[in-house]
Amino acid sequence: MPESAFFSGVSAIIPLRADEDRDWVTELVRTARGEASEVLIVIERGVDPLSVRPALGSSERTKILMQRGDTKSDALNLGLISAVNEHVVFLDADLQLESGQISAVREMLKENEFVSVGYGMRVPNFAPVGFVTGWFFGARRSTFISIGGWAEGFVEDVETAKRISKAGYKIRVAPFSVKLRRPVRRPATKLLSVLASFGRR
Repeated sequence: MPESAFFSGVSAIIPLRADEDRDWVTELVRTARGEASEVLIVIERGVDPLSVRPALGSSERTKILMQRGDTKSDALNLGLISAVNEHVVFLDADLQLESGQISAVREMLKENEFVSVGYGMRVPNFAPVGFVTGWFFGARRSTFISIGGWAEGFVEDVETAKRISKAGYKIRVAPFSVKLRRPVRRPATKLLSVLASFGRR
Protein backbone atom coordinates (compact mmCIF):
# COMPACT_ATOMS: atom_id res chain seq x y z
CA MET A 1 0.00 0.00 0.00
CA PRO A 2 1.49 3.42 -0.92
CA GLU A 3 2.42 5.62 2.04
CA SER A 4 -0.11 8.27 0.94
CA ALA A 5 -2.86 5.74 1.63
CA PHE A 6 -2.15 5.76 5.35
CA PHE A 7 -4.02 7.99 7.78
CA SER A 8 -2.48 10.83 9.74
CA GLY A 9 -3.81 9.63 13.13
CA VAL A 10 -2.15 7.27 15.58
CA SER A 11 -2.42 3.51 16.05
CA ALA A 12 -1.89 2.05 19.52
CA ILE A 13 -0.30 -1.41 19.53
CA ILE A 14 -0.57 -3.56 22.65
CA PRO A 15 1.15 -6.96 22.88
CA LEU A 16 -0.91 -9.18 25.17
CA ARG A 17 0.48 -12.19 27.03
CA ALA A 18 -1.80 -14.96 28.23
CA ASP A 19 -1.25 -14.08 31.89
CA GLU A 20 -2.09 -10.37 31.70
CA ASP A 21 -4.76 -9.08 34.05
CA ARG A 22 -7.90 -8.48 31.97
CA ASP A 23 -8.98 -5.55 34.18
CA TRP A 24 -5.70 -3.79 33.42
CA VAL A 25 -6.18 -4.43 29.72
CA THR A 26 -9.74 -3.11 29.80
CA GLU A 27 -8.61 0.15 31.40
CA LEU A 28 -5.63 0.54 29.07
CA VAL A 29 -7.73 -0.02 25.94
CA ARG A 30 -10.41 2.39 27.15
CA THR A 31 -7.83 5.15 27.75
CA ALA A 32 -6.01 4.47 24.48
CA ARG A 33 -9.24 4.55 22.47
CA GLY A 34 -9.86 8.09 23.67
CA GLU A 35 -6.82 9.31 21.71
CA ALA A 36 -5.92 6.64 19.15
CA SER A 37 -8.02 6.11 16.05
CA GLU A 38 -6.98 2.45 16.02
CA VAL A 39 -6.07 0.01 18.80
CA LEU A 40 -4.40 -3.27 17.82
CA ILE A 41 -4.16 -6.04 20.42
CA VAL A 42 -1.58 -8.66 19.45
CA ILE A 43 -2.15 -11.84 21.47
CA GLU A 44 0.21 -14.76 22.06
CA ARG A 45 -0.21 -17.89 20.06
CA GLY A 46 -2.47 -20.34 21.82
CA VAL A 47 -4.62 -17.67 23.47
CA ASP A 48 -8.29 -17.93 22.59
CA PRO A 49 -9.34 -14.59 21.02
CA LEU A 50 -12.82 -15.03 22.48
CA SER A 51 -11.36 -15.01 25.99
CA VAL A 52 -9.84 -11.59 25.31
CA ARG A 53 -12.77 -9.93 23.56
CA PRO A 54 -14.83 -9.11 26.71
CA ALA A 55 -11.92 -7.12 28.14
CA LEU A 56 -11.75 -4.98 25.02
CA GLY A 57 -15.33 -3.79 24.89
CA SER A 58 -17.09 -3.22 21.60
CA SER A 59 -15.49 -0.91 19.07
CA GLU A 60 -14.69 -1.04 15.39
CA ARG A 61 -11.42 0.69 16.19
CA THR A 62 -10.16 -2.19 18.34
CA LYS A 63 -8.80 -5.24 16.51
CA ILE A 64 -7.29 -8.51 17.72
CA LEU A 65 -4.29 -9.93 15.86
CA MET A 66 -2.79 -13.37 16.43
CA GLN A 67 0.96 -13.32 17.03
CA ARG A 68 2.86 -15.40 14.48
CA GLY A 69 6.17 -15.87 16.25
CA ASP A 70 7.20 -16.48 19.85
CA THR A 71 8.94 -13.25 20.87
CA LYS A 72 7.73 -9.85 21.93
CA SER A 73 9.44 -8.39 18.86
CA ASP A 74 7.24 -10.61 16.67
CA ALA A 75 4.13 -9.18 18.32
CA LEU A 76 5.31 -5.58 18.08
CA ASN A 77 6.30 -5.93 14.43
CA LEU A 78 2.98 -7.54 13.50
CA GLY A 79 1.22 -4.53 14.97
CA LEU A 80 3.62 -2.19 13.16
CA ILE A 81 2.97 -3.62 9.71
CA SER A 82 -0.78 -3.98 10.35
CA ALA A 83 -1.36 -0.40 11.51
CA VAL A 84 -3.32 1.94 9.23
CA ASN A 85 -1.91 5.20 10.63
CA GLU A 86 1.40 6.88 9.93
CA HIS A 87 2.10 7.33 13.65
CA VAL A 88 2.22 4.34 15.99
CA VAL A 89 2.64 3.94 19.74
CA PHE A 90 3.56 0.70 21.47
CA LEU A 91 2.08 0.13 24.93
CA ASP A 92 2.75 -2.71 27.34
CA ALA A 93 -0.44 -4.27 28.73
CA ASP A 94 0.52 -3.46 32.33
CA LEU A 95 1.14 0.22 31.66
CA GLN A 96 -0.73 2.83 33.70
CA LEU A 97 -1.63 5.07 30.79
CA GLU A 98 -2.95 8.53 31.60
CA SER A 99 -5.22 10.64 29.44
CA GLY A 100 -3.25 12.96 27.16
CA GLN A 101 -0.06 10.90 27.00
CA ILE A 102 -0.71 9.35 23.59
CA SER A 103 -1.68 12.75 22.19
CA ALA A 104 1.52 14.27 23.57
CA VAL A 105 3.65 11.60 21.89
CA ARG A 106 1.76 12.05 18.62
CA GLU A 107 2.48 15.78 18.68
CA MET A 108 6.17 15.05 19.23
CA LEU A 109 6.14 12.63 16.30
CA LYS A 110 5.23 15.47 13.95
CA GLU A 111 8.81 16.70 14.28
CA ASN A 112 10.61 13.51 15.38
CA GLU A 113 10.85 10.01 13.93
CA PHE A 114 10.99 8.26 17.33
CA VAL A 115 9.81 9.18 20.82
CA SER A 116 10.62 7.24 23.99
CA VAL A 117 8.73 7.60 27.26
CA GLY A 118 10.71 6.82 30.39
CA TYR A 119 9.55 4.76 33.35
CA GLY A 120 9.53 6.33 36.78
CA MET A 121 7.95 8.79 39.16
CA ARG A 122 9.33 11.90 37.47
CA VAL A 123 10.67 13.03 34.12
CA PRO A 124 14.15 11.67 33.32
CA ASN A 125 16.82 14.35 33.81
CA PHE A 126 19.35 12.42 31.74
CA ALA A 127 18.82 10.22 28.72
CA PRO A 128 21.51 8.05 27.17
CA VAL A 129 21.90 8.28 23.42
CA GLY A 130 19.57 5.87 21.71
CA PHE A 131 17.22 5.29 24.64
CA VAL A 132 14.25 3.08 23.74
CA THR A 133 11.60 1.75 26.07
CA GLY A 134 9.53 -1.31 25.34
CA TRP A 135 6.77 -0.03 27.65
CA PHE A 136 5.73 3.14 25.79
CA PHE A 137 7.42 4.02 22.52
CA GLY A 138 6.25 6.09 19.56
CA ALA A 139 7.43 6.03 15.97
CA ARG A 140 6.74 7.28 12.51
CA ARG A 141 5.53 4.04 10.95
CA SER A 142 7.19 4.39 7.54
CA THR A 143 10.60 5.21 9.03
CA PHE A 144 10.44 2.36 11.53
CA ILE A 145 9.51 -0.15 8.83
CA SER A 146 12.29 1.13 6.55
CA ILE A 147 14.96 0.23 9.14
CA GLY A 148 13.46 -3.16 9.94
CA GLY A 149 11.17 -2.43 12.91
CA TRP A 150 11.82 -4.00 16.30
CA ALA A 151 15.05 -5.99 16.54
CA GLU A 152 15.11 -9.55 17.82
CA GLY A 153 17.00 -10.11 21.02
CA PHE A 154 16.58 -10.94 24.67
CA VAL A 155 16.13 -7.25 25.41
CA GLU A 156 14.42 -6.07 22.26
CA ASP A 157 14.38 -2.39 23.19
CA VAL A 158 18.16 -2.24 23.67
CA GLU A 159 18.77 -3.95 20.32
CA THR A 160 16.22 -1.67 18.65
CA ALA A 161 17.95 1.42 20.04
CA LYS A 162 21.18 0.24 18.40
CA ARG A 163 19.34 -0.30 15.12
CA ILE A 164 17.79 3.18 15.17
CA SER A 165 21.08 4.88 16.04
CA LYS A 166 22.97 2.93 13.39
CA ALA A 167 20.43 4.12 10.81
CA GLY A 168 21.27 7.71 11.76
CA TYR A 169 18.10 8.66 13.64
CA LYS A 170 17.78 10.34 17.01
CA ILE A 171 15.24 9.34 19.65
CA ARG A 172 13.46 12.15 21.46
CA VAL A 173 12.63 11.51 25.12
CA ALA A 174 9.17 12.66 26.21
CA PRO A 175 8.95 15.30 28.97
CA PHE A 176 6.93 12.95 31.17
CA SER A 177 7.24 9.42 32.50
CA VAL A 178 4.87 6.49 33.05
CA LYS A 179 4.33 3.86 35.71
CA LEU A 180 3.73 0.14 35.49
CA ARG A 181 1.26 -1.83 37.57
CA ARG A 182 3.91 -4.31 38.74
CA PRO A 183 7.70 -4.57 39.08
CA VAL A 184 9.72 -4.73 35.89
CA ARG A 185 10.18 -8.25 34.52
CA ARG A 186 13.83 -9.37 34.22
CA PRO A 187 15.14 -6.23 35.99
CA ALA A 188 18.80 -7.10 35.48
CA THR A 189 18.45 -7.37 31.71
CA LYS A 190 16.31 -4.24 31.54
CA LEU A 191 18.97 -2.09 33.21
CA LEU A 192 20.11 -0.41 30.00
CA SER A 193 16.56 0.44 28.97
CA VAL A 194 15.75 2.24 32.23
CA LEU A 195 18.93 4.30 32.65
CA ALA A 196 16.97 7.37 31.59
CA SER A 197 14.46 6.84 34.38
CA PHE A 198 16.22 8.13 37.45
CA GLY A 199 13.79 8.99 40.24
CA ARG A 200 11.99 5.66 40.20
CA ARG A 201 10.31 4.79 43.46
